[in-house]
Amino acid sequence: MNNMKKNKIKKIVMPGIICIIILAVSIWYSVRYNESRLIVPTDLETYQFSPKDIPMICSIVLIIAYGYYLLACLEKTSIQQKKNILKTNRTRKLNPKLGFLGFFGFLGFFGGGWFRFVFFGFFGFFYEGKMSNTLMDERFRENKNKAQLMALKAAFAVIIFALSLILVGESFMSIEYLFNAVYILIALSIALAIFLSEYLLYRYDHDEYSNDEHINKKCFDDEYDKSEYYSEDDMKE
Repeated sequence: MNNMKKNKIKKIVMPGIICIIILAVSIWYSVRYNESRLIVPTDLETYQFSPKDIPMICSIVLIIAYGYYLLACLEKTSIQQKKNILKTNRTRKLNPKLGFLGFFGFLGFFGGGWFRFVFFGFFGFFYEGKMSNTLMDERFRENKNKAQLMALKAAFAVIIFALSLILVGESFMSIEYLFNAVYILIALSIALAIFLSEYLLYRYDHDEYSNDEHINKKCFDDEYDKSEYYSEDDMKE
């Protein structure tokens, strides 16, 4: 089983490492011998092909192909997990360390696209990982529906705020900054829905489990006290 997992990881990681090496070599070649073409911002309308661009073009195509390969692997894994969930009636197995992917959300503050803020939602993997292989009984499903409803309500509130900002924001900021703010808020609403659905599910399930333990302990203590009381009366008789 472990060997199979290692082979799957190698099939995903090794092509990525090869693509990164090829891209690094292509960048070095372009900087050294091709005046950094296709590295610095390029105007595609005035761009003219040169044979020296081939290494950089090939590396870009490989990176894009690797991206589609990752999506295909994720889709295949997702289908397998759904089959296992239906078969075992348990949540998928997930490493809580995947929650560290949420830190990629901070890349949004350094530019490069508002969609990067969606990565904040991946902090929810911390809590989904803690509930890996959990039996999905009736109580679990009720908590899951409740958590998703609360998460969607919170995300909807953020979206309403973003839309209202369009109506009043033009008076105190430029159109460009206004729409950037709206895009960021929409991305954060998606991240909030992803994170809260997992966090609230963990809290609801954990709190109910703690309450059940407390009730069971109290019942056990009551039964123990009764047994002591009856044993003392028996001794007197």
